[in-house]
Parts: sequence; structure tokens; C-alpha cells
Amino acid sequence: MASAAEKAYEVLKQRVIGGTYAPGAQLKEEHIARELEISRTPVRAALKRLVEDGLAIADPNRGVRVAEWTEYDIEETFDLRGMLEAHAADLAARRGGAALAERLDELNEQMARAISKGGPALPERLQHINSLFHRAVLDGSGSPRLRGMLEGLIDMPIVIRSHYISTLQDKLQSLQHHRDLAAAVRAGDGELARQVMQLHLRVASHRFKRQRQALGAVGSAASRRSHNGA
Repeated sequence: MASAAEKAYEVLKQRVIGGTYAPGAQLKEEHIARELEISRTPVRAALKRLVEDGLAIADPNRGVRVAEWTEYDIEETFDLRGMLEAHAADLAARRGGAALAERLDELNEQMARAISKGGPALPERLQHINSLFHRAVLDGSGSPRLRGMLEGLIDMPIVIRSHYISTLQDKLQSLQHHRDLAAAVRAGDGELARQVMQLHLRVASHRFKRQRQALGAVGSAASRRSHNGA
């Protein structure tokens, strides 16, 4: 049975990733404890984990706040993944063989079923399957050095958050990229796998920035209405 700290962490993590708490928002220990009807000790432990995961920042003067991501952070994350994961995909296609192709096909079927089913748990489910897919490609590359460099980038908060704000069309497009990559692996075509991964991550980067700007515009409009008393 999950502890109070574990439950608090899961609730807070989903709120941060899902956008319930805006970037820069202060996470007040006392308020959260009262809302979740638990003591402050497990909340304190949960907030500490959020900071360790990079989802929040501990500021001596302002307490614990939701981490903010700049345009540079987004560009850098996707640029690094574009370079490193494209190389990983190339190696995986040359080295992974039928076993890797079958594993990727299996994950793609899981993703297709999840999208078809929908529901409130869909973003979390897709994030999990997506992580497994990209890690399978990374493992298939057979490169410990690439694994060490990419481990922290695949599940970075801005990557996880993208699954919570993507449209159905975005999800289906991402699934098609995954299918194309699996086909490249099955064919043993490293160059094609490299190109597909580069396209996949470039599109994901543009999509995330577009969604982020749209959410920012909605937030600004809501703030103006609030100030105007509308």
C-alpha cells in the first residue's frame, strides 16, 4: 500500500505536469496538506521529490515553486535529443534486428489501443508507452555512452508535459512516426531510422512550442478578464 508521501507525490506530480499548477507557482506545504487531508510531513517529502525530479525548484526566499522552462530550455532539450537519438536510431536499426522491430511493433499496438480507448488516464498511459518505446530504441543501439547521455532527456518534465497538452491529431501523428521507425528497424535501414527520428523530434519540438504559446495566450486572456472584473 502506497504511503501518504507517495500518494501526495503522485497527486502533485500530475498537477504540475498537467498544468494545474502554473510554472513559477508556489507550492505551499500547509495548503497542500490541508487540501489532501494529511500531515505536513509527507507533503514535505513529496515536495522534496518534485525538486529532485526537476519538476520544482526550492528557493530560500520564495519556498518551493513549480519549475519554469524557457524557450532556450525547450530548444536545447529537443536539439540534443535530435542529435543523439537520431544516432541511436541509426545504430538500433543496424543492430536491433527482428527482436527489436517486434518489440517496437508491440509498443505501437499498445499506443494505438490506448488512443482508441481514450479517457482521463490517456496522457499518463501514452507518456509511459512513449518512454518505453524510446528506451527500447536506445537499448537497441547497444551503446552505453548514448544511454548515459539520453537517460535524463527522454523523461524530462517538458517532454512529459507534452503528452498532457497534445491533440488527438498530434497523438496519431506521433504514433505514425513510431510505426515508420519500427519499419526502418525491421528493414535494417539505419539512415532511414535516423531521418525518421529527426523528423519525429523536430515535429514534437514545434508542436510543443505551439501548444505552449497557445496556453500562454489563454492564461493571459484569463488574467486580463480577472483584472477587468469580467
